[in-house]
Amino acid sequence: MELFSLAGKNAIVVGGSKGIGKSMALGLAKAGASVVITSRSQADLDEAAKEITDLTNAKVVGIAGDITNIVGIQAMVKNAIEQVGNIDILVNSAGVNVRKGCLEFTEEDWDIVQNVQLKSVFFTCQAVAAHMVEKGIRGSIINLASVSSTLGIKNMISYCAAKGGITQLTRALAVELAPYGIRANAMAPGYTATEMTRPVFEDKVRVAELMTRIPLKRFGETSDYEGIAVYLASEASSYHTGQLITLDGGWIAS
Repeated sequence: MELFSLAGKNAIVVGGSKGIGKSMALGLAKAGASVVITSRSQADLDEAAKEITDLTNAKVVGIAGDITNIVGIQAMVKNAIEQVGNIDILVNSAGVNVRKGCLEFTEEDWDIVQNVQLKSVFFTCQAVAAHMVEKGIRGSIINLASVSSTLGIKNMISYCAAKGGITQLTRALAVELAPYGIRANAMAPGYTATEMTRPVFEDKVRVAELMTRIPLKRFGETSDYEGIAVYLASEASSYHTGQLITLDGGWIAS
């Protein structure tokens, strides 16, 4: 089990106050890491940090900020380093979506999704990777993709484009950062009950349709992502880079 230990490691989980991001932060903390979680709301972060600390006794710090621009990203990373020390693990899990048909999409709709789901991910990776290279840290970057990285899904045009981009971004980062011993991987969740996916789960017809496609006959739970986050962050995955791991109950396989 020492392969999976994150004792003495420090992590940033972007979008770590709720949903899948919060569960991944909890998994990293359970494995021994100190964790910085970020989002826009300091109140949400304080609540999540207390919950994770109470469950794990790990050091968890919440830092509010705006990741849609480079200045905000650089300030967040600098603050995180000041709070916990050198960063060994980066998880990008912030999410936003605009559900509209492609013919109704506006430029603003497109940019809202792309700025959070793709642009912010690259520049956060860039900022943390630069820190890792400078400090000689053989770190791990974990990006949140989606089954929509592979599948076209109705009324999610910008989201699908961004998540497809995450897959290729992660592969390109893995190739460029490998000489420094830094690994980059992505995980692709299927439908999981979170605040962002609430509109889907409120549509009973859509839920029944989706269930017919999932061999395991259940939707994802946020706790399903704890273990894979620990694996990708730890020495257990030391030869694993540039890959997309899909967690969808077998949907794409079927």
